[in-house]
Amino acid sequence: MSAIAEPCGQLRPARLPVKAKFLTHDEKVVALERLRANNQGTESKVWKWDQVRELAVDPKTYLWSLLCFVCAVPSGGISAFGPLIIQGFGFNQFTTILFNIPFNAFQVLITLFSAYLSTRLKLKWPVIFGLTIPPIAGSVALLCMGRGPGTRNSLLVCYYVLSFFTGIQPMLYSWSAQNTAGHTKKTCTTGAIFVAQCAGNIVGPLLYRTQDKPYYRRGLISDLICWVILALLTLVTVAYLAACNARHAAARVRAGKVGKLVDMSLEREPQGDVGSGAQQVPKRAGEQSTMNEQAFSDLTDMRNEDFIYVL
Repeated sequence: MSAIAEPCGQLRPARLPVKAKFLTHDEKVVALERLRANNQGTESKVWKWDQVRELAVDPKTYLWSLLCFVCAVPSGGISAFGPLIIQGFGFNQFTTILFNIPFNAFQVLITLFSAYLSTRLKLKWPVIFGLTIPPIAGSVALLCMGRGPGTRNSLLVCYYVLSFFTGIQPMLYSWSAQNTAGHTKKTCTTGAIFVAQCAGNIVGPLLYRTQDKPYYRRGLISDLICWVILALLTLVTVAYLAACNARHAAARVRAGKVGKLVDMSLEREPQGDVGSGAQQVPKRAGEQSTMNEQAFSDLTDMRNEDFIYVL
């Protein structure tokens, strides 16, 4: 597999629109202008320590890290001990392997559907919050139900319901990336949440012990707590992002700009001129300012009042 994948890995696409050889000059301009809408700019080769310091005091950094940690703990545990949980229902080794196949298929379908739904809603938090409900219900059912030949099918369905948690982690990565600007800050934020994810994947399997079979109460209770915390943290995060949007709206009004804006980066069909990422807003007499004019200044999300946080 490595020998097959390596040549494909060498055919990497250009990291910047201006370096894409398959685009004409006009197409490169259009591609760059479309990047203006999200106010995240392009890659910068300059390391900025002020963005690192801002990262350390930004509450979002700790919210993203906590969200990824509590998401990764159940993921690491169930990925390692999932077959043993099924085997604890009373199935033999070969039947366990067979019944674990639908669980993996559900993971793919749920991940794709959650991405599609968030795109349609233009919101992340309802999807993430909704994905925590089935695992909470499934883990509670697994803890309350007995283990016997008559409950095998019900236990298996409850275990399959846990698969909804697999759609959360990609959504968290996407959510954090959409709400962070400044190249240095984005790089460090990605590193921070990756460390948090790795820590969760390490802790997760340690919560399951073979002597706890067939109920694995310690592991399931830990996972249940993590999913409840994840749901609560999602609500806290969206409330904080909404407050940040209100603060930026007030700053735009003070700067003589329009306070209430529509995030054009979330629109499927951009409004206004083709390729124009700048907000088309009515100007007052003598007003010369244009929205998103700082999109390529490598400003952080906290310093650019035109930045709109994705809820």
